[in-house]
Amino acid sequence: RKLAVSGKAEIPDYDRRELTSFLAEGAAYAPQSGEVTGILKEIGDEMSKTLAELTSTEEEAIKSFEALVEAKNKEIAALSQTVEVKTAQIG
Repeated sequence: RKLAVSGKAEIPDYDRRELTSFLAEGAAYAPQSGEVTGILKEIGDEMSKTLAELTSTEEEAIKSFEALVEAKNKEIAALSQTVEVKTAQIG
């Protein structure tokens, strides 16, 4: 810090002023990483909750579909048997 301010380093005046300004404000700087971390945690929690809801909905839809397929297969078997019986009656 002393080297940059003293003028012994080969730094253009504009850069020296910027550096001096930055170093002077350094004590007043308050990092906002806690706020960012909080926002990211909230987003992560919302995503986890949404994923759980969607997974549950998808599992219910799969069970419903499997029940429908089973019912349709039974219906097909019953109708096939009816067709065979009627075909046998006809001749």
